[in-house]
Amino acid sequence: MMGHPGHSAFLKFIIFYKTAMGLTELVISVGLFHLFGRDLEVAFTGFARSLKFDTENRLVGAAIKQAGMIGNNTLIGITIILFAFGVLNLIEAWGLHRRQRWGEWLTVIATSLLIPIEIYEITISVTVFKVFLLVMNVIIVYYLAKHKELFKKKRHRRAHHGV
Repeated sequence: MMGHPGHSAFLKFIIFYKTAMGLTELVISVGLFHLFGRDLEVAFTGFARSLKFDTENRLVGAAIKQAGMIGNNTLIGITIILFAFGVLNLIEAWGLHRRQRWGEWLTVIATSLLIPIEIYEITISVTVFKVFLLVMNVIIVYYLAKHKELFKKKRHRRAHHGV
């Protein structure tokens, strides 16, 4: 059932990647939750200073100013979406870890639905991070669609009756 050992190693990498993404998204969403109702410009200025960023720097200052323009309702929406993506990534990782067919399908469908959005984002502005996410997601979808032998198949028993 395992096939080539390299296949199993890449599946483990996907499980690690999905787990890391899910945990990161959950941690960020919890952090954003604590910002509800607060002045985001003040909060982000404090955060930037705690990271030893120069808040007088043009780029850092612009980012802080942009953060300050985010309304509370927008922040709540971003937090809910980020939390949902975190949970989804962890469910995908669990399903893949357990080698469940539903985990494979959930990962293929959820990941492939993000690809058009990632392509659109890259057309707006190209960054290494955006390209990395797009390439990773295309590779994951291709790999899982191609290597179905890595996942459990349900056995159906049928009683054969003469007709």
